[in-house]
Amino acid sequence: MLSDVLNTEQAIQFIRLDPQKVYSRARSMRINEVASPGRPDEHELPVGQDRGLLWRLHGYWFYEERGGGVYITCESITLTRDIPFGLGALLSPVIHDLPGEALRKSLEQSRRAVLAQNSSFKAN
Repeated sequence: MLSDVLNTEQAIQFIRLDPQKVYSRARSMRINEVASPGRPDEHELPVGQDRGLLWRLHGYWFYEERGGGVYITCESITLTRDIPFGLGALLSPVIHDLPGEALRKSLEQSRRAVLAQNSSFKAN
């Protein structure tokens, strides 16, 4: 199994379409691979000197409140750098799974944030 830790900065814009619908656009401003994550020598690799698994990321999110809940639709466009000759077969599964894994983590974080906010409203 191959894993990767990335440090990213995103520019996100939210647009309210009506009281029940919001649209957002996110685009990566900076993506750096983290070498030796969780270790004392952890550090970011310079752009272009990493494995290039994620070079750019654009996300388009649509939120709609209905039926007592919120429906979320997400589309993403991801770009990777060229894979060195001979590593294509090894890295191909990771490159194809990385966008889905990033989306799953984003949705899980969104869900936790909504649940935490909901429980704080109930406590007040």
